[in-house]
Amino acid sequence: MLLEKYYATQLPFEYTQVSAWMSTEGFITYCQIHKISPIVRLPLLSDGSLVKFLRALYLTDVTVNVKDQREMIMTGEMAKFLGSEEGLKTIIRDAWLCCNERKLVYAHSFIDTSKIGVPIHNEINKKSIPVGMVLSDYNLPLLRDQLYISQIKSEQLAKELDSPENIFWIRCYHLKSSDGFNAAILEIFSPYLFETR
Repeated sequence: MLLEKYYATQLPFEYTQVSAWMSTEGFITYCQIHKISPIVRLPLLSDGSLVKFLRALYLTDVTVNVKDQREMIMTGEMAKFLGSEEGLKTIIRDAWLCCNERKLVYAHSFIDTSKIGVPIHNEINKKSIPVGMVLSDYNLPLLRDQLYISQIKSEQLAKELDSPENIFWIRCYHLKSSDGFNAAILEIFSPYLFETR
């Protein structure tokens, strides 16, 4: 799969794939067979704002801890996935979305910067708020497609999260808007997000 090939070279921790990438329908079938909890299914299948979901769940602001952000040139494979052109400038961003200082979602974003407006580009470069919140603040209508869901195993990630679990749900998708925002997003969910409240 395209994204699996791409992201395997980008994530800053070691992991092994536990399950194959599943489409939305494949994941729903998997959930029926394995009796996956609704609190797991809802954020993974949501096509709305993850930041708003976290705010509603925790009733607090969502902060971002940007671990790395850099510019690079788009490769042919990612250009194909985004429906863009090889050789354009992109932003690669690795960040944690946090509530009450707890890391909940690791987000790896690959953003085509060739058509986004200057204000949004400047906000992303500030590294002070989540990309999803930037887009929400500008009231951009967004389309999410090509959603795939899987699971990974990572002792390194479990250690960073101080989590007794080392299996993590992961999703990736294409996110775009009519005014030029175009990105591939990969998100890894902390087990703490799925704890019963």
